[in-house]
Amino acid sequence: MGYDSADMKTRVSLPDVAAETDPRGVALHAVGIRGLRLPIPLRTPSDTVQQVIALADLSVDIEADQRGAHMSRLVEALYEWASEPRTPADVKTLLANTRDRLNSRSAQLQMRFPYFLQLPAPVTQTPGWLDVEVEWECRLNNGASYALSAFVFPAMTLCPCSKAISEYGAHNQRALARIWLQTKDKLPRLPDEYLPLVQESASSLVYPVLKRPDEKFVTEYSYENPRFVEDVARELALRMGAREELSWFRVECESIESIHNHNAFAMYESPKRK
Repeated sequence: MGYDSADMKTRVSLPDVAAETDPRGVALHAVGIRGLRLPIPLRTPSDTVQQVIALADLSVDIEADQRGAHMSRLVEALYEWASEPRTPADVKTLLANTRDRLNSRSAQLQMRFPYFLQLPAPVTQTPGWLDVEVEWECRLNNGASYALSAFVFPAMTLCPCSKAISEYGAHNQRALARIWLQTKDKLPRLPDEYLPLVQESASSLVYPVLKRPDEKFVTEYSYENPRFVEDVARELALRMGAREELSWFRVECESIESIHNHNAFAMYESPKRK
């Protein structure tokens, strides 16, 4: 159905209330949209494209005399940005375009999505995909940028105390290895290069597919590599501390305990690097 000339005249003359002058004199640091779900084609470090379903928050600052922001422009900015394969470095382009589009000084993005890493079974090499939770928090303020990346890796811990005091066996459980990081280039990151650090630090990784030879291997390997949450946090801290690209990081291990009615966790946070 089309519009006649009267309809078009009505549409053109609609008032722009958000552009009105606000008399209260209060500038707002962030105004925007929260919880927009959209597909994004991400270019991975192995130069493949992975389609992720992201939950995005995007906002800008507004001046004291500006009543509101045009929210539809934020949605359009995200849709346009996600219309072609993107790398983490392209987030800065999204923020710059959003800031300029809304005539603001700053733009902020928070994005959460599951990301899948190829992880074959340890013995049979049966292919599988390990899901890792990723979160980016990025900001562009005039020319200054900021980016925080966070990852949640599933892993496994086997209790050293249980192994030491028991005549046979030891309690073990799934664990969550969490990593937060900032890089010297102030860009977000994907988790590909940090999975080996978790593998070296925990009792074992959690694998998507296990055949019987793989299950035997994981059971015996974790038994030979008992780890408290404190051990995992310290091992991760040492490995992350050796990474030259990082300016700051925090690591945490949380065991989803199998014989206790509570979880156990340990955390380490690095000092800021100049």
